Amino acid sequence: MGGIFLAQDKQLTMFDIEEAPGRPMLHWLGKRPLRAVKYYEAQLKEQYGEPAEDGWVNRLYWGDNLQVMSHLMKEFRGKIKLIYIDPPFDSKADYRKRIKLKGRQLEGDISVIEEKQYTDIWANDLYLQFMYERLQLMRELLAEDGAIFLHCDWHRVHYLRLILDEIFGPGNFRNEIIWKRADSHNDSRKFGVVDDRILYYTKSSDFTFNPVLIPLDEDYISNFYNNIEEGTGRRYRLDHFTKPAGSIGYFYEYKGAQPPPNGWRCPISTMQQLDQQGLLVFKGKRVYKKRYLDEQEGRQATTIWDDISGQLGGESLSYPTQKVEELVERILLVASNPEDLIADFFCGSGTTLAVAQKLGRRWIGSDINLGAIHTTAQRVSQIIKEQQKETQQQTLLDEGKKFYPAFAVYNVNHYDIFKNALEAKEIVMKLYGVEPVKRSFFDGILDGKWVKVVELNRVCSKEDVQAVFDEILSKGEKEIEATYRRGVLILCSGHEYDVLDYAKRLNVVNIPFEIRDILTDRKDIIFKRPPEADIALKLDGGKAVVEIRQFYSPMLLQKLQLEDDPEEIDDWRQLVEAVLIDPNYDGEVLRPAIQDIPGKKDMVCGVYELPLTGPGQKIAVKIVDVLSGEYFEVLEVGAR
Repeated sequence: MGGIFLAQDKQLTMFDIEEAPGRPMLHWLGKRPLRAVKYYEAQLKEQYGEPAEDGWVNRLYWGDNLQVMSHLMKEFRGKIKLIYIDPPFDSKADYRKRIKLKGRQLEGDISVIEEKQYTDIWANDLYLQFMYERLQLMRELLAEDGAIFLHCDWHRVHYLRLILDEIFGPGNFRNEIIWKRADSHNDSRKFGVVDDRILYYTKSSDFTFNPVLIPLDEDYISNFYNNIEEGTGRRYRLDHFTKPAGSIGYFYEYKGAQPPPNGWRCPISTMQQLDQQGLLVFKGKRVYKKRYLDEQEGRQATTIWDDISGQLGGESLSYPTQKVEELVERILLVASNPEDLIADFFCGSGTTLAVAQKLGRRWIGSDINLGAIHTTAQRVSQIIKEQQKETQQQTLLDEGKKFYPAFAVYNVNHYDIFKNALEAKEIVMKLYGVEPVKRSFFDGILDGKWVKVVELNRVCSKEDVQAVFDEILSKGEKEIEATYRRGVLILCSGHEYDVLDYAKRLNVVNIPFEIRDILTDRKDIIFKRPPEADIALKLDGGKAVVEIRQFYSPMLLQKLQLEDDPEEIDDWRQLVEAVLIDPNYDGEVLRPAIQDIPGKKDMVCGVYELPLTGPGQKIAVKIVDVLSGEYFEVLEVGAR
């Protein structure tokens, strides 16, 4: 199912993708099933906590999830028990995270800013191809007894179900769950939309399903348990005693009651026993069995989930599209067991991973947005601290619960270049003067040329060029001449060595075609000005004292419109989301023994005491601002 190929003295690992078992039901321009994917390296950047006894460390990846999943194929193909994803809905909207500075509010509420997290505006065919490719890889990663839950809404649920039918096979469709996330919604000239959809598929007929019981509410009790037993006062309902349609039961007359068309549910000996226990009720020629309310733990969940509110309350992280933990908890409890491996490849604020951590599941998560990675890392870190505290107090041990006390953060495909790929793309387009176009495969027009901007935190690949020519060649000859006579331009940050020759071979229509590498074409471009800090290291007896004297984030001040008046921020800690310190940095992986992650209204400490281990000790300090900008410095004992 895989192979190793040589290209310019480098080993290239490729993984073949199995053909989808279902029949293709949906077609779109440029539809291309994945035939193979190449392996991408991942760089271990941070590790929080020590591994569990079995050596397992949970994993959080920053990168394009297609490349993350390609990386995981080597180790986790066929091993993930449950995937829950809440991908873009194609809702034609931009999603922004609302961010507040720490501590004191600034005049005129300028301490509240927004940062675009991702855009959900797609050309229809691009969205379908995007999901198609990723769902194929998810099926490859699922265990044979695994399941996937895809969270979506009315915009594309009909398309996504057809795609899932093709990839997983219609026989592996289990449910379409309707989640009532709100009580009301004002929609102009149509009924208010208050629900989301969750599509539930399994990889095979062998899967985990743990039934969920929902507590009975007062309305349900009054409607169904509306009988009260004389003498005991116990509430009960009456259940039919007939065999369901499609099956054959027992045929006999009992106390004048004739058997129903399909027979009774039980033999006459059982009927007599239930009668002696006072559990039968006779109405005319029908027999019913009592079901007592006090013996019921709840009713089994149906496909209508109207008992879980979409209100985040105290869970809110001001992250767009964040889902409540109760919703994800139900899915994990239904389709997995403790120690199973869970994955979410659009992890966002980290709800799936937070719930998995609490329930003793192993987990893998990824997101292309660095802000999501920071939010998730901080969230899970706090949960692990609470679990460690409970372990010390014997609470978790007494309950027999297992948890995994460590997770690692990886980068895939060197994503250090751009912290926010979406904003970097907008900056490039503005600097080149590209006029944006919406709902098109191309991103804009420059001097009459159609422009495609390849994701700027990776190099342009042959697959990217192939996609461009697939779009061009999907049109007729006359339309190609009319549309592309001025040419096509790809903007990228680096490209594979043979991509230019590959483009020449594809250009059978001989349109003007160009690939510009912005890293060499526009060396003057500054995509971000990194944060700056003044950090002092003092030795005090057997301790090292790290003091952060000042922190300055040019990009953050620019968003606050204070770049020319930074003294408006009277305490640098207002700008800081977290401080992480590794007292024994090995030069490669940050292992923060100190994690200063304050609450929403609190600020970091700024002064930290660490044990001294001797001359040459390296202390790594990472400061994360509220926009997920990072400052990193290594202090060496004896070097100052």
